[in-house]
Amino acid sequence: MTFTDMLMLLVVMFVLFLSFSEVDSDSFKQNAGAISEAFNQPPPTSILQNSSAIVELSKTNIDFSTRGKNVGFEAKNVELEKIGTSDSDIEKESESVKKESESVKKEKKDEISKNLESRIQKSLNNEIEKGHMQLIKKEDIVILRFPEKVTFQLGSADLNQGIESVLDKVTDVMNSVNGIKKIVVAGHSDSLPISNYEFRSNWDLSAARAVSVVHRLLENKLIDRNLLVVIGLADTEPVLPNTTYANRAANRRVEIKVEF
Repeated sequence: MTFTDMLMLLVVMFVLFLSFSEVDSDSFKQNAGAISEAFNQPPPTSILQNSSAIVELSKTNIDFSTRGKNVGFEAKNVELEKIGTSDSDIEKESESVKKESESVKKEKKDEISKNLESRIQKSLNNEIEKGHMQLIKKEDIVILRFPEKVTFQLGSADLNQGIESVLDKVTDVMNSVNGIKKIVVAGHSDSLPISNYEFRSNWDLSAARAVSVVHRLLENKLIDRNLLVVIGLADTEPVLPNTTYANRAANRRVEIKVEF
């Protein structure tokens, strides 16, 4: 085979590619005849006598409007499933995780609270039995209640000497418990008005008593002062109606609320 023959074959091959890429019967006929002449072959004929091997596409049942579609399989509109879950499922799962997290937090708070209660009862059992203080548990808060009779003189914000050692023990116990988030010291009074050179009202008196307790707690250098909060509530949160002398005495108090 000469170089010229090779070039001729390449040209024929490109002509074939070109003719097959365009579905045009007339072009195919023309190219087929030229190719036949190049190879010194007679024009192609059908296997049926007197029939052409080239069939007009217009005479077939081929639907040109669907070229490139539905090839090899039936086309269907397939909706892709969403990855993961639906919005409602995500919300339910998120709510479940939130509840589980809250449950874990509550269990942890209960554990810390029980630990503090146990230590207070062990260290201050005598003071509790004598009525110098009360230990109260409300949900996730531990309240230490000190009545006025053991903490202050009537109308005064100066601590009695006997209560100072009790507050020192309380501070030691709180320092030994991890997980305390806040220590709120609240002063309370009865409903009888007070007005003198030292206190303008029960607001002044209740706040000053709370401050006196905090100052004593801060005598212990180990306590975290950032946890301490002072509140004066006057007669806004009585434990009993201010109708008798005994009830008013019970309302005059200082409370240490430990939060977790």
